[in-house]
Amino acid sequence: MFEIPQRPSRNHSFSKEQKWSLLLEYDKCLDRGAKAAFCRTVGLTAGTMRDWAIAREQGRLMPPGTAGKSTKPEMSGWMNNRDRDELNRLRRENETLRAKLEKSEAAVDILGKASALLDALARSATATDPHLEGPVPGRPDWLAKTTPHQVEDHSAE
Repeated sequence: MFEIPQRPSRNHSFSKEQKWSLLLEYDKCLDRGAKAAFCRTVGLTAGTMRDWAIAREQGRLMPPGTAGKSTKPEMSGWMNNRDRDELNRLRRENETLRAKLEKSEAAVDILGKASALLDALARSATATDPHLEGPVPGRPDWLAKTTPHQVEDHSAE
């Protein structure tokens, strides 16, 4: 039978060895409600046991006698210098890309306004001078394809 470690008070914490043995017993609870009953017996919440299990999976809680021999990389909530440098580099790159985007959007806006102005000028020029033809929408003449009857057939000669 498993011996439940005693704590002097509810605020007292378990040692790493005690946490490891409690996790091993917790893992043996397979029946419905067995894990909750185990937690009540030990005087812990299920959330605490889950936190310990996550710490074990991440390599922050090791079996007794293997302290400092973690095979997994250190998983902490704090950034190391390399991560901090990478974050700063990405922030600078993000600001540069935002500035380029603003310039591009401004250029597109200006080109749209210029196109509308030129269109309005072309329409007003045709309205004031009756001899000018209005702009014809579609392809320009120099892009028009030649039709087959315009091409001379030199193969008959």
